[in-house]
Amino acid sequence: HVLVSKFADHLPLYRIQERFARSGVRISRQTMCNWVLELGKVVSPIYRLMLERVLSGSTVFVDESPVKLMVKGLGACRQAYMWAYVGGGGADPPYRAYEFCLDRKYENVGRTLAKYRGHMHSDQYGAYLNLSKNDGVLWVPCMVHIRRKFVEAEQGDPEFRMKILRLIRNLFRFERVAWARGPAERLRIRAEKEAPVLDRMSAMVKDRLIAGGLLPKSNFRNALEYFMTAEPHVRNYLKNPDARLDNNPAERALRPLVIGRKNWLFVGSRDGGEATAALLSLVQTCRAAGINPQEYLDDVLRRLMSHPVERIEELLPDKWKAEKDKAAKV
Repeated sequence: HVLVSKFADHLPLYRIQERFARSGVRISRQTMCNWVLELGKVVSPIYRLMLERVLSGSTVFVDESPVKLMVKGLGACRQAYMWAYVGGGGADPPYRAYEFCLDRKYENVGRTLAKYRGHMHSDQYGAYLNLSKNDGVLWVPCMVHIRRKFVEAEQGDPEFRMKILRLIRNLFRFERVAWARGPAERLRIRAEKEAPVLDRMSAMVKDRLIAGGLLPKSNFRNALEYFMTAEPHVRNYLKNPDARLDNNPAERALRPLVIGRKNWLFVGSRDGGEATAALLSLVQTCRAAGINPQEYLDDVLRRLMSHPVERIEELLPDKWKAEKDKAAKV
């Protein structure tokens, strides 16, 4: 109940303590904090396996967001980061694996994705651009970010901007139809309808840059150059039916973290950040799969310590749900 209240309902421990107190239950925040730390370690085998499954798929969606880390002895916070890795296949992949890091250095995500081979969806943060140079990594730039740059360029060439935004809108319309079809039909729609749109966008942006007359630091020039950085990679999604035009799965995975940090404000230590990553991964994966996280944790935490390590995958949320649904039919 404490874990679900904190990582699904975004309640800080002091509010959970107050709720218990209103029912005559006296549990200190320190006790609950210790539960979170210890249970984060207990579920780490499931968490690590989940992250392995994410990184073994043909697509991965990556994004990061800052979190505050309390520095003991100073009574102040420094900025740390939480990465979200989403994968497992399909339009909305089942696994959400979070990773806590002390900073935003390139080597953090570089270490995690060092052996990844497949389609990597992300924005244009330099760490992802570096990874796009690895053999076997097909970077898929987020078209939502590209669109946002042109939306923000309000002072530059309105007619050109509207043409580009109209083409991007057409891409998403074709994608909506493509995802309503099977994988083979999806690839056909992309090849016949979307590839020509991308070719036209590329030609238009290149011609506009060559034409010149752009203010050096304008938002419009920034939008054009942002697109050109992504241009060699924007077609990478066309040939993988599980790849997407955007990085929305990772951005959606970060929303619970953003909501949560507005309430619990910071993590108290590195161990607390790592426990938060592991437990948030399980709870949010349950929510994405339509699983009651309290029911899942109640069952798994009772079984985990005696469960055979070679069968740990049975406790992954999607495997657990499949077994539960199978038992319900018998």
